[in-house]
Amino acid sequence: MSAKEENHLPYFAILFFLTCIVGFTMQCTSKKSFVKLVTKENETGLLYLVRPDHTSLSIWNYDCLISRYPDKFSSSIKPTPIFKIELENASLGFIRLPEGTYRLDVIGKEDTTKVFQIKKGEEKYFELKIFSETKLSRSELTFKEFNKESALAEILSTPTFTESRFESVQMPIE
Repeated sequence: MSAKEENHLPYFAILFFLTCIVGFTMQCTSKKSFVKLVTKENETGLLYLVRPDHTSLSIWNYDCLISRYPDKFSSSIKPTPIFKIELENASLGFIRLPEGTYRLDVIGKEDTTKVFQIKKGEEKYFELKIFSETKLSRSELTFKEFNKESALAEILSTPTFTESRFESVQMPIE
């Protein structure tokens, strides 16, 4: 081996190592693709949370939290967190909820809150709307309610829409 080839050997080893790490990571992060909407039931409501495909804003994932108010909505009552979901670019999640009043938040974004009611047999569709006026400004987030047809048009316009799962939230006893 010449001296020139020996100088490049560490670079090839590092490149090989990084390639293996990236390949292994990509293999372990299998995603479930969206297949179809679920059927509604008469005893629960159905909530769909959609994050549309925005390539320019796709770097960050957002954790959303669903909380439930004990009876009727009141700004003086703090709702109980019940489910969490991580939304990445071009993803959606759905969950069946009992009739009641709920709050939807983006964790860490105090100004992104949506209070809504859900009734038995009802379907609700919310879009996590992300927009930014300039490339260097902080992105703004909001939840926008939209109809089933608009939700399906958004989902079907992107070939790689993925399905995210809601996870139960266990709150510590204070």
